[in-house]
Formats: sequence, structure tokens, C-alpha cells
Amino acid sequence: MNFQIRFDLPFYLILIFAVVAVGLSFFMYRRTENLSRGRRIFLGTLRSLVIFLLLLAAANLVTDFVNFRDKKRDVAVLVDDSQSMTIKDRNVPRSKVITEMLRSAEMDSLKKYFNVVPLAFGGDILKESVLDSLKFNQPATNLESALVAASKLDPSDDIAFSVLLTDGDYNEGGNPLDAARGMRFPVYAIGIGDSTEPKDIVVQRIIPPPLAYADRKSTVESIISARGFGGKTVDVFLSEDEKQIDTKQITLPESGEIEVPFNYTPEKAGTHVLTVDIPPQAGEFSRKNNSSSTTAEVQKGKYEALLVAGEPTPDVAFLRRNMEDSRDFDVRVLVQKSADEFFEKDAGNVLSEKYDVVCLYDFPNSYSQRTAADVLGILRSRDIPYVYFAGKNFSIAGENSLPRSPFKVRDFQSGEFLIGVSPAPSSSVPLGLQSLYSLIAANSNLFPPIFYQRIVVALFGGSSTLALPVINGNVLGYPLFIVNQSRRSAAFLGYGLWRLQLMSSVSGLRPDFLQSFVTTLLRTLLSTGNQRLLTVQTSKRIYDPSESVRFNSLLVDQAGTPVSDASIDVNLINDASRESSADIQLSPVGSGSYTGSVSGLGEGRYTFVANAKKGGETLGSDSGTVLVAQLNREYAQPSMNAQLLRQIAAATDGKFMTPSQFLRGDLQFDPEMKTPVQVSTSNRFEILSSLPILAVVIVLLGVEWVMRKVWGLP
Repeated sequence: MNFQIRFDLPFYLILIFAVVAVGLSFFMYRRTENLSRGRRIFLGTLRSLVIFLLLLAAANLVTDFVNFRDKKRDVAVLVDDSQSMTIKDRNVPRSKVITEMLRSAEMDSLKKYFNVVPLAFGGDILKESVLDSLKFNQPATNLESALVAASKLDPSDDIAFSVLLTDGDYNEGGNPLDAARGMRFPVYAIGIGDSTEPKDIVVQRIIPPPLAYADRKSTVESIISARGFGGKTVDVFLSEDEKQIDTKQITLPESGEIEVPFNYTPEKAGTHVLTVDIPPQAGEFSRKNNSSSTTAEVQKGKYEALLVAGEPTPDVAFLRRNMEDSRDFDVRVLVQKSADEFFEKDAGNVLSEKYDVVCLYDFPNSYSQRTAADVLGILRSRDIPYVYFAGKNFSIAGENSLPRSPFKVRDFQSGEFLIGVSPAPSSSVPLGLQSLYSLIAANSNLFPPIFYQRIVVALFGGSSTLALPVINGNVLGYPLFIVNQSRRSAAFLGYGLWRLQLMSSVSGLRPDFLQSFVTTLLRTLLSTGNQRLLTVQTSKRIYDPSESVRFNSLLVDQAGTPVSDASIDVNLINDASRESSADIQLSPVGSGSYTGSVSGLGEGRYTFVANAKKGGETLGSDSGTVLVAQLNREYAQPSMNAQLLRQIAAATDGKFMTPSQFLRGDLQFDPEMKTPVQVSTSNRFEILSSLPILAVVIVLLGVEWVMRKVWGLP
């Protein structure tokens, strides 16, 4: 260890300051004849110090006090702590091989010359004492993140090299070879396990349908790999929530993979667990990899929709066609013929059915009487979400008779205008309507002209204007498109919607815009009766029993502003026993985000219910499901991936070796790496902004003044 003082001013300049300070001081006191020589020297010295310090401060002297010390270089020891380390090769667990290496004389020799930093990894990175923390139970392996963690260990480039103890098989993260190519130090990869592929059958992965709907047929793909069972016929089973739903009989290849598709027709919406199983076969290396599970998100297949029109128009035909073509809706249509009847002969049966959503086009109008009573009775009795489209025969009385309407009509002037569409200011749009608003805002300038009659309305509380009419380039202050989520109703006060599709090739509008607009609007009304202020999700849908289930949430107010000072409680209920399994208090992390976790859950399906409160008031709630099941990913590739480990070592100028080669001392590195590096710490001292220097100047001046008075000087 040594110490240095560095100045940012030339030494000769500091010397000149000292000479000037001494000269000025003794010049001032040279004629003070009533003082003894010793007293003049004392006062001159005080004055010299003050002047010297003031000159240094004026020049803004900066001083660095630098401390140098020797430090051993770091060696990152990356240890695989995943479940695959429990696999036995020739009846010896891989975990035992790792433990012997960590306790070996070779590892002790590394500690003599280097600062050994252990990093245990699986799906997570643990910077702890390896021997104390290794459990070999992590259900995933992320080799990429382990190499990245080693690279970030010491940004001062003091890492000599890294020792990687793993079987080279990874099932999370990106390709570790990409991370290795960017490393600035060698990686000595020590392969744990046997690289010979054993006799085994493995369910490698399951690919659920990207979009699954209830009561709609889809396909689940599974990938099966096999070795040593060529020509053998086996049954493969697909289960949903532990209920077998399909079986395939396949003939296994001698080696390699085979795709097995299953028919999948879910009965209901929600999150479902899909499991593919193969019965264990005699002579298999492992039976833990004969099954695999994943989740499928199933949406409601089709919504029952009722479209009621005040008269037959092209708009009605286009609305019907686009709703049916979206495959989201089964549509029944009633078109008013007179005040008492519809064109459809079975109107009574149509009105008696149950619907998820209703579309009203120019209905009710001034010609509606009994027909209006029948339809409005459905809306009042069943609280069905609906959207109202204005038409040429708009009626104030008809619109104001609608239950849960987003507005009340104040005035109406007939007379048809051609208008464009302008999005309303985005600041007025609630969070839950942003996707619908974005669709309008991104395409409104491409709308062909549509028809409009001036309708003056007063919005009810909770109603939001998403679009305004434009006439001759002027944006009118009258709402054109209004949505009220709490009332589950919406209204579009323009007509001629068919032009959005037929004139799209001329205007540049997307040909599918009308369909996207209608289906997005209806799904928005169907999704909820209130704006979703609290959103709680798990970091993934399915967890291994050894993992902690982590919850992440976002809380906002009605204006979409994050709320960071609330209390969020999550209750976890076991679906099988219907008993509470955990109560988790989420912690705020800023910007309306909260997080928390729970561990020790057994296998099963769990429902979570979350509530956000502040000052005793409930701000929002949310719910969902999470699944805990044996993932068995760590057993999908039982052999060591020696090829990948060799590539990682070669990409970093390191070396691949076996455990026995490491134990006999084959880990060869540049001897200069043993030489400690010199590190320094520096403390900077700026005299101009230093309070201690100011205090010293004041004290010196004070002492000088006191002594002058004591010795009779002015």
C-alpha cells in the first residue's frame, strides 16, 4: 500500500504563492517596533498562512489524495444448481461430481492466488457461498444469464477467467454462445455428465394453439424425441386439466424427433393445463421426462349478438357481414317493417333468446312503437351491453328512451352533411378505452366522407368522447362517438358506414377497418362494466413446486395516473380444497407498480383474488389463476451438451475439459494472472468550496486579531 498527493497546479506556482504570502506578511509587520522579534514572526506567520490559503482558493486548487493497494484478480466460478444435476451417470449423481470439485485441492489452489467468486445459477443467479446454497433443485437452466452475470461481476476488467461447471443443457434465455462471444476473459468449461445419448423417450415440448376458442376445434402440437426404441409402437395421451381428451398411436424412430398433433376442442373459456404423456417403457434412462405440461388460454368461442335495424339499409348489411365474418359472433337480425312488426317471420322467437350484446341501427325511430317496446324490454331486463348507430331517421324520443344511454339528446337539426372524423384529445380518454381510441386515431384521417345530422347531447357521468365530426376542415364541438364503460353502452352518431369499406381503396383506409372497429367496440363493452384500475399478473402461468410464485401489479386511478401509496393484498385459494393457501402483501416499487412472491406451494391450480385499498377505500380488484406442476424440463435432455461447451470455450479463448482433467491440474492459464493488480481509491479536495479551509482562515484571522489587541496593536 502507498499514498500519493496530486495537485492540479504546477508546483512552482504554489511556491510563488507561498513566497508572495510570506513577503507581504513580513512587509506589513517590519515597522512594528513596539513588538519583539518573536511576536512579529508569530503574527507574520498567521498572516502568511491566511494570504497563502486565499491565493490557493483564488486559483481553485484541486488536490487528489490517492491510495494504492494490491488486489487479487477475480475468478468467477459458475455452478449449475438445476435439477439436471441430480441425474445419475453410471450411478453417480452429477451433483456429487460438482461437490467434489468445489472441495478439491485444485479449487483451493485457485483461492490461494485469486479471489474466487462463486455464482450458482439455474433460472436465477445466486451470488452466495456455493457450498452453503447449492440445492440442485432449480427447475430451469439459463446459461446465457449466467455468463452475462459473470461479465458484469467486475467492470474494472480485473477478472482473470471463469470456470463453468454444467452439463451445457439450457431451457431458458437465449443462446449462451452469443453471450460468450462478447466476453473479455476466458471461460474454462468443465462438462458434467455423459455426452452419450441414453436409451430414452422424451416429451420435448407442447405447442398450444396461438388462439383457442371454446367449442371450436384446434390443434395441439407435441414434439417427441426417442433413442433406442426404433420401431416400437406407443400410445401418446393429451389431457386437459387431468382429463384425457385425445390419444395418438405412434411408431418411434430409432433416434430423432417426431411431431404428434392432437385434436383440441376446449369446452369452456379460461386457462387450462395441457399435458402430454407417454407410458414409461422398460429400459428407459429416465421416466421423469415422459410427460410435459403447458397452459392454453381459451377465449369464449362466439358471442350471441342481436342486430336490430329501423329500416333495411346498406349499413345494416355491412354491419351484419363484418360481425359474422369476424368469427367472434353468432348474429341474429331483425329489421323493422312497421310500427308493430319486423320483416323476419320468427321475430318472437328471436326476441325470446338470450344475447351477449345488442347492436341498434337507427332504432328506435319515429316509426317504432311496439317493436321498440319489445327490444327495449330486453335491454332493461337483462342489462345487456349495446351500441347505438344513428341513421337517417334519427329520433330524439327514440334515442332518449334507451336505458343506460351514454348521453341525453338536447337538440337535433335534420339536414344531411358529409363529414370527416377527428379523434378527441387523448388526455380525456380513460385507460380502458385506449385500444379502441388508438384504432380511431390511427385511421381517422383516411376515412372517406360519411353522413351526419347535427345532434346536440349532454353526456352522462363516465361517458367519454372518442371522436368528433369535421365539416369543411373545421372540427365541431359535438360528440360523434361516445362510450360509457360503466353503463356498458356506446353510440356512433354518423351513418353511411358502408363507405368505410367500399371506398377504402380510394381513401387508403384499411379494407378490414370496419370489422376491426365493430369487433373491438363490442369486445370492449363485453369485457367489463367498469374500468380496470388494478391489474395483477404472475410472471408466468405455470410454476414448478420448487419455484416462488411472483406477482406483479399496476394500479392507476380513473384518469390513468399511477397510484403508488396503496395497500394491495393477494389471497391465494387452492381450487381443489377451496381453502386459502397464502395471503401476500405486495410491496410498491414506484410508478404504480407493486410486486410480491410466495413459495412452498404444492402442485395444483390456484385462484388469486387481489384488492387494492387506500384509506379504507377499495380502489380496484382483480383475479386470475396460477398453476403449480412438475415441469420436468431439466430431464428433457439427459445427456451432456459437450459440443456447446466446446464452442463456448473456443469463443472465449478458454478450454473444455472433463472433471477428471480439472482435478489432475489441467487448468492452465497465463502465470501473469497470478500477479495482483494495483487498484486505487481517490479523494478529491477542492479548496475553493471547502468549508474546513474557510474555517481555518476565519480562525487564523481571529487569533491574529486577538493577539494584536493583547499586544496593544490597532
